Amino acid sequence: MSFLKVAAFDRGGRLVAAGQAAYRTERPAPGRVEQEPEQWIDLAGGIVRQMLAEGRFAAGEVSGIATSARGSGAVFVDAQGEVLAPHWMDDRSSTQGREIRERFGYGADTRALLSKTLHLKEQHPDLFARMVHPLFVKDFVLYRLAGVVATDPSSGPTNVDMAWAWDAWDWIGVPRERVPPVRPHTEIAGHLLPAPAERLGLPAGIPVGVGGHDGCCANAGAGSIEVGSVCLTMGTNGVARSIADHPSPGRGVPASRGISSYHYLPGRWCRGGDATLAGHTATWLTGVIRGEHGEMEAAAARLDPGAGGVTFLPFLKGQIVPDQRPDARAAYLGLSADTGRAELYRATLEGVAFLYRSIAERLAEMDLGQGDWHVSGGGAKNALWMRIMAALLERPLLIMEPEEGPRGAAMFTAVGLGWYPSVEACAAEWVRTVRTVPPDAALSEAYRPLYARYRRLADTVYEASKEPR
Repeated sequence: MSFLKVAAFDRGGRLVAAGQAAYRTERPAPGRVEQEPEQWIDLAGGIVRQMLAEGRFAAGEVSGIATSARGSGAVFVDAQGEVLAPHWMDDRSSTQGREIRERFGYGADTRALLSKTLHLKEQHPDLFARMVHPLFVKDFVLYRLAGVVATDPSSGPTNVDMAWAWDAWDWIGVPRERVPPVRPHTEIAGHLLPAPAERLGLPAGIPVGVGGHDGCCANAGAGSIEVGSVCLTMGTNGVARSIADHPSPGRGVPASRGISSYHYLPGRWCRGGDATLAGHTATWLTGVIRGEHGEMEAAAARLDPGAGGVTFLPFLKGQIVPDQRPDARAAYLGLSADTGRAELYRATLEGVAFLYRSIAERLAEMDLGQGDWHVSGGGAKNALWMRIMAALLERPLLIMEPEEGPRGAAMFTAVGLGWYPSVEACAAEWVRTVRTVPPDAALSEAYRPLYARYRRLADTVYEASKEPR
């Protein structure tokens, strides 16, 4: 979570206004990363007020509010609705997560909500005693705006019947009525309350939709709706999500070689592989070498495939697919005296594309991802990156209109308001392709041996890193 975004759309799905504001992230101790949940509402209010001041739209023209946020994370509130603890963005609850998985099986700890609640109980028993509701990030926003406790199918339990692991909640000691019930993405959960309305600069009473987590909303906003289609996100974190008509193995069974699953639209599931911080790698590198994207892209485009012999392993925060290696680390291999910034930049783009190719192969093993591939996120603006990606994936990439996450959330609310009979009908009008990037056959051929080298290096470096030092 780097920026909070707000976007406004008209009834035809055209972007009216968009803005963002950086989160204030605190690091109170080594390994500890936190945010204050209340700042999310205030940041949103600042953006909305600026849009209103600029005349982008009038407060009275707002017909509905859609909610979306990162899928994991927890916010705990008491009986008065006060936040009990900061939002933890680190792995401090990993010990509790392992215990829950050992006791209740894989899939019980939905998006780490149970493990974070158990951590609160064990490390802050006084706060746990006051806790009334454990909420996901998006669900806290919904709760603060409309006073409603609810989650959505994409955020909630991953099993077929969308039932929480009640035995796990009972063991932790959280009454079942306090856990957010699952409600449809397209449902209007409630209406904007007076206090948050004042914080946002909007009139009270505006309908507020249930929405979905960021990946789910990006799927819809990018047009990945039908079974087989894929939403390839190139945001801060990357992921390739294939729409399927069946879920992955249920509770008690590990994720299928890193491919996770969650509920999507009725009768459909989203099954995807994560590329953690993949979309951030180029920005990270430009910060390190003091470069600028446009300049570096132009220089890297003049190089041949293979970046002058440099291979980048894009594991800035571990690896999930095709092998679950949370302790994997990034590396540049093949450096020489001739290596310059352009080689590093191109190697970075190629390394991420290699990772996405490995995710695509894992999806194909599971008979997923055979339809159109829709690309969303800031990385889609990098023409060289998209050319490399299309060549490595050996398929055309459909680059979609930006702000696909907010667009998807707004689509859900548009259906809830009765503007459209279904998400599919809304997508037919709201989703637009900006351009198509076809695969270059010669480039695809050049990358095949380079990809094989990348896979060998990734395995070898990981194994070597485990040896005693």
